[in-house]
This record gives sequence, structure tokens and C-alpha cells, in this order.
Amino acid sequence: MKFSIAFTFFLVSLSQLVYSSPILASREEEVVWSPTITYPLGDDIVWQSGNTVYNMTWETDNIPEDARNNTGIIMLGYLDDNDTSSDEHLDWRKPLACGFPLTNGIAYFTLDPSRNLTTRDSYVLCLLGDSGNISNRLTIQAAQA
Repeated sequence: MKFSIAFTFFLVSLSQLVYSSPILASREEEVVWSPTITYPLGDDIVWQSGNTVYNMTWETDNIPEDARNNTGIIMLGYLDDNDTSSDEHLDWRKPLACGFPLTNGIAYFTLDPSRNLTTRDSYVLCLLGDSGNISNRLTIQAAQA
């Protein structure tokens, strides 16, 4: 009998926690801001995997008030012309940068050699914060051995 009372108490507590979670709270109006990426632009950009500091920039002049406190994440991915799924092959395990204010309009990162990147001319950067935008393609050369 003690087990079933304790288990019932646990379930009631869990349901209270879940239903009071801010993740499940609905907003009256969803604000989605999709900033224009200003760098990298153009397909002629070539970066080298290693310890060089690179950056990504985006416009900030039209940030809605509700998005001013958002922080961002930059993910590295690549496009595969033979893949009909339009997957961006983002590396979710290792963000390039995270936790920066989107109002900065810039974030810095390195292409750490431990990523073991292969040379490819179809890498993209994805800026996540309020929505996800990808940059133009760029080339990243593998780290020199």
C-alpha cells in the first residue's frame, strides 16, 4: 500500500512540474526574427581548419523588442548536392559558438583541428537563436598534418 501511495504522489508531482514548465507555456504571439547574415557571403571564401579566429556577422537593426535578450548558437554544417533531403548536416555535438547575445551582430570561433574536418567547398554556418539561417557556402581546408 505504501508503494502505491508514494507512486501516486510522484505522478501528481511530476504532472505539476510538467504542466507548469515554461517550455509548455503558450505565448499569445510568437515573434520570429530571421537576421540577415552579412558574413560570410560569397562562394569564394576559404578558411583553414586550425587555431585561426573566424567570425560570423548579421544585421541587428531590425531586432524585435521580444528578441533583444535572445542568445545564439552557430553550428557548422555542409550541403551535399547529391542529397535530395536538403539536410544541412549540422554538427549538433560541437557548436562553433554559443551563448552570445544576438544583439552583438557578431560571434567569434575557431575551427579546432580536433573536428577532423575534410576539405570541402560546401560548408555552411547556421545561426540559431530565434530562427535558423544559413550562410552562403564556403570552403574549409583540412588541418595540415
